[in-house]
Amino acid sequence: MVDGVIDIPLPGRQLPAAAEQDGRVASGNFLAGPENRLVEVAVRSVVEERANGYNPLVFHGSSGTGKSHLADGIAAAWRDRHRRRVVRTTAVDFARELAEAIETQAVDEFREKHRKADLLIVEDLGRLVTRRSEKLNTQEELVYTLDALLAEGRWAVITAPAAPTELPGLLPALQSRLCGGLVVPLSPPGPEARLALLQHLAKSRDLELPEPVARILTEGLCGTAPELAGALWEVAMADHLGDGRLDLEATREYVDRRSRTRRPSLHEIALATARHFSIRLSDMRGPVRRRALVAARGVAVYLARKIGKERLEEIGRYFGGRDHTTVLHSFRKTEESINSDPTIREAIDRLRTKLWKT
Repeated sequence: MVDGVIDIPLPGRQLPAAAEQDGRVASGNFLAGPENRLVEVAVRSVVEERANGYNPLVFHGSSGTGKSHLADGIAAAWRDRHRRRVVRTTAVDFARELAEAIETQAVDEFREKHRKADLLIVEDLGRLVTRRSEKLNTQEELVYTLDALLAEGRWAVITAPAAPTELPGLLPALQSRLCGGLVVPLSPPGPEARLALLQHLAKSRDLELPEPVARILTEGLCGTAPELAGALWEVAMADHLGDGRLDLEATREYVDRRSRTRRPSLHEIALATARHFSIRLSDMRGPVRRRALVAARGVAVYLARKIGKERLEEIGRYFGGRDHTTVLHSFRKTEESINSDPTIREAIDRLRTKLWKT
């Protein structure tokens, strides 16, 4: 296993194998790099039913960061370990079943099902029904459900695209219940986790992944596990050697081609960074040296160099006419912060993934 990566024994959903349109490849256990280190503590607290465990447990992150993988794995591990009742649903199905129960006068049965579960998993909280009256009914019912579960020492796991405080239209009471447990952000895999994922995926497809090839893919690609899987299959298909050993030159050409076609502009990088840090772009480009602005500006400079391939002089001109020495210092300081500041590291990982998709 790659240093810095924890292999959490929670087998998840299958990943598509692009080389075989109807084939599937197991994603294996959840591989948590430094950016997702809190996941192990969270999972153990629920699966092992620790007395001081976090309840409810909320996982949130963008698509592909592993929310469903964790829900799958926790449900399976719970059944294997405890042989007790797990109820798994989505926010949409919870709302639909509640509406049907009200219509058919079967609310007691609905509540018995969800409030007496030893473990309740509700996925994709961000997709509650949109009609206001139904949404409020659903959220109020979920509040009472969580209260009933926690009062009897039962467990709840929730997944969402964003933190409870950032989900639009969520009732304050529901926000309060969810934030009373442990809210775990899920980030796209960092370099260590990308390397471990690529090694696992290559092994699952009987592909030989030489160290130089692995390094180029790890440094040149970013994104979620499904996206890394797709990229690996594309490289394998482009490799004409046909002996299962990924060719260095073919890999380098693939990464270079992908970078050229998807490389964001300096302005796109700066704008995305400003939005991530909730600051004005004009302030980030200006002379102000408040700590928050300096940190955000450093992230934008780092990304402009790493994925935008911009020259120091161009970056300096964009950011208020700074000279190349100042820009280089900002770049190096941010590069050093990646290993010491989890906030900077998470920002870079999230922005890299977002910018490659635009």
